[in-house]
Amino acid sequence: MGPHAGWSFSGDAAGKAYAWLSAARAEPDLVVLFGSHRGPYGPNTVFCADGWETPVGLLKTARPLAIAIRGGLDLEDEPVAPAHPDNAVELHLPFVHHFFPKAELLMLGVAAADEAQRIGEHVGRIVRETKRDAVFVGSTDLTHYGPNYAFEPVGSGEAGVSWVRDQNDRGFIDAVLDRDAARVVRHGVEHQSACCPGAVAATLRAIEAYGGKAQPKLVDHYLSYDVQPGPSFVGYAAILL
Repeated sequence: MGPHAGWSFSGDAAGKAYAWLSAARAEPDLVVLFGSHRGPYGPNTVFCADGWETPVGLLKTARPLAIAIRGGLDLEDEPVAPAHPDNAVELHLPFVHHFFPKAELLMLGVAAADEAQRIGEHVGRIVRETKRDAVFVGSTDLTHYGPNYAFEPVGSGEAGVSWVRDQNDRGFIDAVLDRDAARVVRHGVEHQSACCPGAVAATLRAIEAYGGKAQPKLVDHYLSYDVQPGPSFVGYAAILL
């Protein structure tokens, strides 16, 4: 699991997540990326176009697999040229291509709902059955706090910073470390502790269906406040799943 804010804010955590992942799995032939900012009602999508242009080269799509999953789950197409570009995927693409240059990409956008678990299970099973050597990534930032986000339940200043760091973000992180996909979605939605909890829940279920048994490890956790203090800030975490 890795964050997706601008390079100057969450790039360090994202880079650590991919460095740890590549150390564990050096040369997979497929990276499955669950991303996109989606509310509880979706839509659920899969990217079926040829690939993604990145600063480090073209990242090719695993098109036959994407098309099969689209039909099996009745998913909508992830837009090739969306009206509102979504950074939940964009920041990850150069990392994927840099750390896994031989891999194709399977990218899905999932709702912040329990349906994400079903999608993750289906994807993990199909990837296993097609005998792809895969790694799985879930993209989300954590609590968005302050006047910019109209969310200040414990007020401003150090009280808000401490609450986000030690309670709200931590509640979501603990759900991920416990591999509790249902709690991941519930905490993310009810506590506003993650902007893309469905992506993380789908990733957890996909890994389980694929046959993964690794124990989650928290690699990094900090706030944009630590990089640039201000009244509004966001949490970031890198977790090896």
